[in-house]
Amino acid sequence: MILPFLLTSLSLTDWWGWLSLVLFGVSAAIPYASRKMALARRDSASATSGTGSLWIHYWLAPLVFGLSFVHAWIPMAAGHMPHTSMQGLWLATYALGLILLQLLLGLILRRHRGARLLRWLHFAVMLGITALLLAHLWLNGPPMPVF
Repeated sequence: MILPFLLTSLSLTDWWGWLSLVLFGVSAAIPYASRKMALARRDSASATSGTGSLWIHYWLAPLVFGLSFVHAWIPMAAGHMPHTSMQGLWLATYALGLILLQLLLGLILRRHRGARLLRWLHFAVMLGITALLLAHLWLNGPPMPVF
């Protein structure tokens, strides 16, 4: 019931946003899933380095930033954002800034894999992005139909 409503009511900008959100979730899950699979295989070298299994993560992260930027740019450039909450837009802007910070941290981590503080910071920024995105969806997401 909800899926047909969502499929017919979403604009192109909404699609960019939802695609970005899904890719963000996939990208965030990859390091944990690949580590868990490596540990299950008892391949300790792969479990600690993870270089071979993270190439998708490395490519999805910039794509998430690009799609998020396009999602933000289209309505902002058009100057037409009906039914929007300014607080939600500011939260989304902060999330976009954190995504850029996350990319920079990720690039540094690729060279310094053993840096625990950087990995912790990378994880904390991911949690911050998630919280901001959820708040943005709550404030600016599509209205849900009442059945």
